[in-house]
Amino acid sequence: EVTYEDRLVGNQISNSSPSFVGATISDGFLHSNRLGFLSNENVILSQSGEFNNFYFVSAQTVIDSDPIDLNCSSIRPAKLFAVIPQTQGLILFSKFEQFKLFSDDAALTATDSIIRSISNYEADSGIDPVDVGTNIIFLSKTPAFTRTMAMTTRGNNASPTIVDIGKVASEYVPSSIDNLVASPQNSFVAMSSQNDGQVFFYRFFNTGEKDIMQAWFKWEMPGQVQTLGIAQDLMFFVVKSDGEYTLLGTSIAQQVLRSSVIVE
Repeated sequence: EVTYEDRLVGNQISNSSPSFVGATISDGFLHSNRLGFLSNENVILSQSGEFNNFYFVSAQTVIDSDPIDLNCSSIRPAKLFAVIPQTQGLILFSKFEQFKLFSDDAALTATDSIIRSISNYEADSGIDPVDVGTNIIFLSKTPAFTRTMAMTTRGNNASPTIVDIGKVASEYVPSSIDNLVASPQNSFVAMSSQNDGQVFFYRFFNTGEKDIMQAWFKWEMPGQVQTLGIAQDLMFFVVKSDGEYTLLGTSIAQQVLRSSVIVE
């Protein structure tokens, strides 16, 4: 447990507590030399360079390094569950709407930061979106299958482009998916379910302007996939079979001899 700095100036009116006090924190992140949290409909960022300080340093004036605490209230429930930091700002996800936190200046400040609604797509709040470099992938579920959505941001004053990249393989990915990982270097995302032995992949090739190749495929694993991860062109799986857990690993680099390792 980390204790954040106490209020040194002002009072609860002139220098109020951060909005996560007495509430639940749904996600944490780092951005622009600030520590950030999502709590209900609020985005809270610490003082610049001071990760434990969420109070203003002066009760009389606001400076650029002061903490940021903004609300993204909407006509729809907007409880935030995930955030993707980008160069232009922060992409925020709620179950029924997506937002962008940005500033017209070079850096986010307490006086210039703005939250704007950018799209109204349903997103599964139990699975965090992933960044694959060219776009952001998030999932939207129906009772029968999972939709895979790709968001491409287009600057602060333009709405993003959002495409259902699973449309060509409609109903291919089941609704039981509970894990999503990405490998930007290898241009793919992978999805799995703890109750299934299949891993679903979406792979693409982007020239810098557009995707010229897209493919869906799946791997059959020797047990139920409890989790999966990617590190340094190696992909790892934890599978459950007959009450035992096994760690599987394989190389996903394009120009190396493929190999696998099994650890009981």
